[in-house]
Amino acid sequence: MIALAALLALVAARPARANPEPPANYDARVAAMGGAAVATANNPSALFHNPARLDQIERFAITAVATSLLVNLQAPFAGPGTEQESGLIYAPLLFLGGAGRVHERVVVGAGAYVYTGFGGGFRNVDCIANGDPVDCEAPDSPYRIDPPADQEVTLFVAEFAIPVQVKVHERVSLGVTLRLPWGRQDVRAHQDINNSNPDTPFLGQAEQTLSGFGIPGVLLGVNVEPIDGLHIGLAYRSKVWVNLDGTTTTPPLVPGADPLLVDTSTRWDVPHMLRLGVAYTTWRDRLTVTGEFKIQFHDEANEAQVFELDNPLAPDTRAEFRWKNVYFGNLAAELWALPRWPIRLGVTLARSASEPETLTPFSPPPGIQYGMYGGFGVLAGPLQVDMAFGWGGGPAYTRTENGALCVDADERTEGVGARRTLTAQGGCAGTYDVDSWFLSLSATFRLGAEEGGSESESGEP
Repeated sequence: MIALAALLALVAARPARANPEPPANYDARVAAMGGAAVATANNPSALFHNPARLDQIERFAITAVATSLLVNLQAPFAGPGTEQESGLIYAPLLFLGGAGRVHERVVVGAGAYVYTGFGGGFRNVDCIANGDPVDCEAPDSPYRIDPPADQEVTLFVAEFAIPVQVKVHERVSLGVTLRLPWGRQDVRAHQDINNSNPDTPFLGQAEQTLSGFGIPGVLLGVNVEPIDGLHIGLAYRSKVWVNLDGTTTTPPLVPGADPLLVDTSTRWDVPHMLRLGVAYTTWRDRLTVTGEFKIQFHDEANEAQVFELDNPLAPDTRAEFRWKNVYFGNLAAELWALPRWPIRLGVTLARSASEPETLTPFSPPPGIQYGMYGGFGVLAGPLQVDMAFGWGGGPAYTRTENGALCVDADERTEGVGARRTLTAQGGCAGTYDVDSWFLSLSATFRLGAEEGGSESESGEP
């Protein structure tokens, strides 16, 4: 029963620790420029980036986006030499939004989108040890999984949004988006857990499904055009959190019995974020160059995730993240090569949020991550269709020694009785790597645009 209680706790502490925020999302025009949007968004996707940019809506516009994120992870499950790849993990990132002008100075709208998504895992894992492959050599090793089993995690957070934009001066617009988050997390994984015999490790598997709404937040934006063709955008996103409730399911205590279901709750935090961008349009409105800098304050929001299980035998559980703030920059350009055919390029450079001491197989490696993006579009009257593709990654990270959390579960348990706290495993030796591919398709329909598009959209003189 002690092992069962620990299993309940440890599977709860095994959420996805993938990239907290994909850099290229909505719409495909933005994705092709590596996420540059705070000074360039010109359709309802501005409610996600900078609601002040909704001043680009003439009468009404609706945008639909389907972005596919494909991720391949490489990580060890039992120390150096046991690395395996996840294969391509697919995450759909969807957006649907509309905005309309209700006054010559005011635009309102509504939208829904997937803020972050991750789904998949590692297939046929046959051993999970504490950073030492020797533990997997014996056929009867307690660290072995027989038969091999998949280790799977799914996490996504969606937001429902209502933006309002007001033009306070001919060259200054302000905007605010009210955000209501909703999330879901599913886990099916094995974990080393503490048990009545501290000298014998025990691997157990459990499943978990959690979901729920969160605390509303805001996105505040400013758009300034100090001179013709030059736009400066600034956006601040407030921290929100999603309260996740559901059940953790473990195998039956005895053969033939029903699985055990335990009520489980936790909280997922979406951090504060600050974005600053500058865009300049020249060459008779055919060429736009832009740069952007963004900070995501994970250091304050994502120190750890605590799980509560409604079972007197289950200890408190803490999943250590210790994420660092993300500093993200990019440069991009858009060229209307033909009056109805724009082409776009973007490059990005960012610091990963991951902390070496808390790495798991689902973590991106620490250090610098970079990306390259491109795409094109076609304008047909009031309809604009865009496509984008891109890649993101960075150097693999090799950890030569196990961290303080890469030990047996008994050594990660503090306290006694009902006051016990069990910390999830992390920071094991081995090589960690990630590659991400993006493919995005979007369509925007505008009412009020001139036939063939406005001057700023088509590049026509």
